[in-house]
Amino acid sequence: MEYYIAEGDSIRRAGMKYLVKKIVTLIMTLFLVSVLAFLAFQIIPGDVVTSILGTEATPEREEALRKELGLDKPPVVRYFRWAGNVLKGDFGESYRYSKNMNQMMPVAELIGDKLPVTLLLAAISMVLIAVIAIPLGVLWARTKNRFLDVVMNMGSQTAMAIPSFFLGVLVTYLFGILLKWFSPGGYVSYRENFWGCVRYLIFPAISVAIPKIAMTARFLRNSMLTESGSDYVRTAYSKGASERRVAYGHVLRNAMMPVVTFLGMIVAEIVAGSIVVEQVFSLPGIGKLLISSISTRDFPVVEILILYITFVVIVVYFLVDVLYRVIDPRISNK
Repeated sequence: MEYYIAEGDSIRRAGMKYLVKKIVTLIMTLFLVSVLAFLAFQIIPGDVVTSILGTEATPEREEALRKELGLDKPPVVRYFRWAGNVLKGDFGESYRYSKNMNQMMPVAELIGDKLPVTLLLAAISMVLIAVIAIPLGVLWARTKNRFLDVVMNMGSQTAMAIPSFFLGVLVTYLFGILLKWFSPGGYVSYRENFWGCVRYLIFPAISVAIPKIAMTARFLRNSMLTESGSDYVRTAYSKGASERRVAYGHVLRNAMMPVVTFLGMIVAEIVAGSIVVEQVFSLPGIGKLLISSISTRDFPVVEILILYITFVVIVVYFLVDVLYRVIDPRISNK
């Protein structure tokens, strides 16, 4: 009894140590990325003040705006002031977007308006990927039909090779122009009509999901074929287990381990913003905002978006590690 209690305490301590390590890594990574992002925008060519006011502005007006934006301070002072405000939840104000003639748009409000679009697109895309890719990968791994294997192989290679922007154009032409299932460019705000927004986002989600479905299905198929040659599979067959039970009860469970990592990469990529697809379908999401902010030197927005993308990637990989432990508890002891 005392042995099991001690073992349980040991596992809990290991879990807490792992959690603390991940949180420290998250904080240090965000700090490093914030420093690099801030410094990068201090050394790139161009002047924010000139970009905002134009070349016709007087030196007095430029100096006044520089002081108003805090750009007259040394970079170190500006960084720590900015980082301190971020920790308090104050992300600053955009240089380009304004609420009215006298007030600039707060970055938090600006991103908060765009983020739901990207998250909805990511959620729909991941549902399509999970629902289609996993059964397809299992079917592909179990097929004994040579012709079907060749067809699926060619189909997956084609889907992975098509550029995202061209795939978006094809989806728009097929579903929007020929079948008229949606109006190209007719995005409906989630604030006005949530389900109308979801219906529109299904088609950009198809553009995002198709290459990822092909990649995931191929990855799962190869993983299952590798696992099928393992000793434990032969042992299961020798004990009289059916092919279906071996495939779903043993092979698929172990084959999902590397696939989970791959799906984590996909989630991080999509949630961070599907830049090309958002451009093609005129979606006011994070990806489109990032591109426009970089081109207009809206540094407060870009810096926060970089931190957001970093945070998403780290959190997703943390959740992948946790899911690993759920799928295979032995990992907790390694």
